[in-house]
Order: sequence, then C-alpha cells, then structure tokens
Amino acid sequence: MLRTDNVEFEVSKTAVPKVDQNGAQKIDPVSKLPVWSVELTAWTGEDQGADVVTVSIPAASIPTLRWREPVEVVDLEMLPWAQKRRDGELHQGVAFKAVEIRPARAMTAVAA
Repeated sequence: MLRTDNVEFEVSKTAVPKVDQNGAQKIDPVSKLPVWSVELTAWTGEDQGADVVTVSIPAASIPTLRWREPVEVVDLEMLPWAQKRRDGELHQGVAFKAVEIRPARAMTAVAA
C-alpha cells in the first residue's frame, strides 16, 4: 500500500471501462466486479508539484466522479508489471490499483 496522507487527488479524466486487448471490459478476479480506470492528478506540494496517474478500481457500475473533483483514494497499491511484446521486446511499467475512489467531501461528512 502507498501512503497518500500528504497527497491531494483530483479527477483529471472521469472513469472509463478498463478493457483487454480484445476490447472486453476486465473483471477483477477477487471481487468479480467490472474494472474502471480513472485518471487522477496527485498534488504533492508546491515544491514537489504533481503527477498524473491512472488508477484502476473494481465497481458494479461506473463511478460517478466529476472532472476536477477532489477525491480520496482508498488503499492505493503500486503494481510493477512486465510483458514481452510480439516482436520480442520487453514492455514494462507500473500500474495503480485502489479499492475505491470517492469524493473527498464524503470523508468530511463522515467525520462530522
């Protein structure tokens, strides 16, 4: 799990289905729910700047998140991956997965 307590997240692209190479929406193997991708801007501070990350989340229906909405990311994981392409070259990167992405105001309401 990644620590996100000093990071502010904002939706930079609303949720879209995460699809496989055939265009079918991926299904989370644990929850059996469809997987959605949400692009987020992660603000880490005035001196550090920001990064844009795409986070996958399982959910029964498309998450109702608005563009530029501040959100909370629950149980964010960073997952390194590697895949050999058809031409034999290695393609690698990092994927991000979370249990949930919810509007930040939901946490304020719960705390009140």
